[in-house]
Amino acid sequence: MIDKELVRIDDVSKIFYKGILKRSAGFKALDGVTLSIKRGEILGVIGESGSGKTTLGKLILGLLKPTSGTIVFADDGIIKKPVVQVIFQDPYDSLSHVMSVEDIVAEPYAIKHKGQVDMEKVQKAIESVGLTPVDDYIHKYPHQLSGGQRQRVAIARAIITEPDLIIADEPISMLDASIGVDILNLILNLNERLGISFMFITHDIAAASYVSHNIAVMNAGKIVEYGPRKKIIAECEHPYTRTLLAAARGEVLAIVK
Repeated sequence: MIDKELVRIDDVSKIFYKGILKRSAGFKALDGVTLSIKRGEILGVIGESGSGKTTLGKLILGLLKPTSGTIVFADDGIIKKPVVQVIFQDPYDSLSHVMSVEDIVAEPYAIKHKGQVDMEKVQKAIESVGLTPVDDYIHKYPHQLSGGQRQRVAIARAIITEPDLIIADEPISMLDASIGVDILNLILNLNERLGISFMFITHDIAAASYVSHNIAVMNAGKIVEYGPRKKIIAECEHPYTRTLLAAARGEVLAIVK
């Protein structure tokens, strides 16, 4: 159920400068972005490479600081940073090659709980992402898994800490189409079953249309269009959104009907 506001991004800009003295004009990756993510919402953030969508995700994760503007996390009206996790684009490079599935999934739990590990929760997380029977996967290493299986491990690692929000940065772009659909269905399942909010970053408007409740379209660091996914698809106003739709019109129409 989509409920109260979880994250509020207010007039956020991000400028990258050359050198520490900031004498150059710099590159404005984000320009006055205002947006919110609600509890239980999947927000699709769409744009081509360089549009600013990944920079926005890194700001929410705290990996970068905004040049101006504010990012506020709220919990039932009390200002507090919720648990935020991330799923990266490349499921091979994002997983340690020398750690087993068990260790990869357990690691963030151990960090959160000061070295303590609950193996029942680790096994449940692995099971929750469809890697069953668990005993067939728990002692394997990333190189022994397919791309889709590795991405499921990355998702299990993200949900083990019971996050409020997951930043999913192009999570299917390196997967075959059929495997990508399986991962999209998994995201929908976790959202519905566990109530996890997702910021789904993608260049693929068809994928965003498949999973998202609301869609924000980014171009040159700005949000050029925002609203419920069906409204964006049926009544888009910005030429950039129309261009994205034109490239995937058949797929999008089949999804939203």
